Amino acid sequence: MTGTEDNDYCAVFVQGASRQDVTGLVAAALGVPADEYTVRFGDLELDIQPNPDAGLADEFVGWPLKIDVEGRRATMVDAVSRFLTAAWDAGYQAVAACDFESELPELGGYPRYRA
Repeated sequence: MTGTEDNDYCAVFVQGASRQDVTGLVAAALGVPADEYTVRFGDLELDIQPNPDAGLADEFVGWPLKIDVEGRRATMVDAVSRFLTAAWDAGYQAVAACDFESELPELGGYPRYRA
């Protein structure tokens, strides 16, 4: 995705589900189809990938899956909020790391898992 001044980035770390299940949950939460492990929602692109840092940390940054979200911030806040809520409702652990965590439910999820 090409960057512009209006584009932003968010990483969502997930534990407790397979890559396929997370992809399906992202698509269902946003009401759009998935294209293998990528979900497109408006101007957003959400790529569900194995986390290259999985197992290297005890905190969420070491969880097995990472969703890279790129696009406009206004759309991103809505999409990430919807996914986080759906993930928690499904019993998965999910935390968003971005510049707008204060605009997300439960501050992006970090307080849920703080030791």
